[in-house]
Amino acid sequence: MKTDLHDLKPGYYWYTMANDPLAVIHIHEDGGATLMGTDYRIGAEGVADMVRQGERFFWIEPPQV
Repeated sequence: MKTDLHDLKPGYYWYTMANDPLAVIHIHEDGGATLMGTDYRIGAEGVADMVRQGERFFWIEPPQV
């Protein structure tokens, strides 16, 4: 599934805002996300808000199988 709210494809990303340390987020097929190491789930609207607020996302390349 694709969302029109943001352009992040499903997968894992490092993300950060300002001088905060890097953290990992998993973007799901529906555009929502789970913050790694937590049970915290946000919808696609929340991810879009993160992008609008200036959080930066860096794709983590999946391992070669």
